[in-house]
Amino acid sequence: MATTARLSAAPAAIATLVMAAAMAMPSLAQDSAPTGQSKPPSLNDLLQRFEARAPEPTGSVRLDAWIESDDTGSQVVVAIMPEGETKLIADPGITVTPAQRQGVEWLVPLPLRHVDPAREYFDPPAMVRLPFAATDGQPLDLVVEYAYCVIDYQCFFGEEALTVATAAP
Repeated sequence: MATTARLSAAPAAIATLVMAAAMAMPSLAQDSAPTGQSKPPSLNDLLQRFEARAPEPTGSVRLDAWIESDDTGSQVVVAIMPEGETKLIADPGITVTPAQRQGVEWLVPLPLRHVDPAREYFDPPAMVRLPFAATDGQPLDLVVEYAYCVIDYQCFFGEEALTVATAAP
């Protein structure tokens, strides 16, 4: 009950502050009211006038995965690419968890974590490599978890499921 009262009191307090500010600034009331009236502007008018919206940061994270093979064997390569103002956080880093199934032997302990506590952000693109041996040619399913910041103080966790073909098309 106390939480409800606090939450409903907050909008009323904000409205009171806005009205007090509008009355203390007569030029605002005069600009938005017809001649001869001293009606203060609405909250919506004030917000539009001062453009009180938070700036929308630009950026995103794109993931890609493929198989590379050489004389030493095959490995899944996962690339995490920040775009725009986005940065990948080096600690907690990136975790790749492949789905366990018959016919695939993972040659590293799972889940594989790529972490660098010595720095704040990864240099883009961040790459994670998982060596494996497969005998059935079926696609591999992975879950990739990562942390990213759009701006220094606005950070999120991302998770994406990927399917990677092991056989050439």
